[in-house]
Amino acid sequence: MQISWKVEYSLGIPEMDAEHQRMIEMMARLETVEGRPDALRTVGKVVSELADYVETHFKHEEGLMEKAGYPHLEMHREQHKVFAQKVIDLRSRASLDARTVREFLQQWLGEHILKVDRDYVPYVQLWLDKRGAEGGLE
Repeated sequence: MQISWKVEYSLGIPEMDAEHQRMIEMMARLETVEGRPDALRTVGKVVSELADYVETHFKHEEGLMEKAGYPHLEMHREQHKVFAQKVIDLRSRASLDARTVREFLQQWLGEHILKVDRDYVPYVQLWLDKRGAEGGLE
């Protein structure tokens, strides 16, 4: 199954949607590496980039939830920690299969955006509406 941005992934919060799109673009690079001589190196590079990027994204997303007074922030943080650790574990493996990594990432990201992230959207949207969306998220 091809990894690509789907309209149903959109949360309606431009900054978060852009960050999720970037993560999906990273994962999509795994689709073309199977069978190539540089596959292991490419998969390792993508996993490493993703590990670094999710750290930044999660901090940004958690900060946004905190500012918005999201009541389930700690539970959401814990899910982020679990995922980040799994990506770090993948990065430390000597051998990485592109299909296995891609399927794991695609399943997690789809579940997380479509279900878990959706829960904070009303809180963040209300916060944005109260403070004026033109000011950005900072």
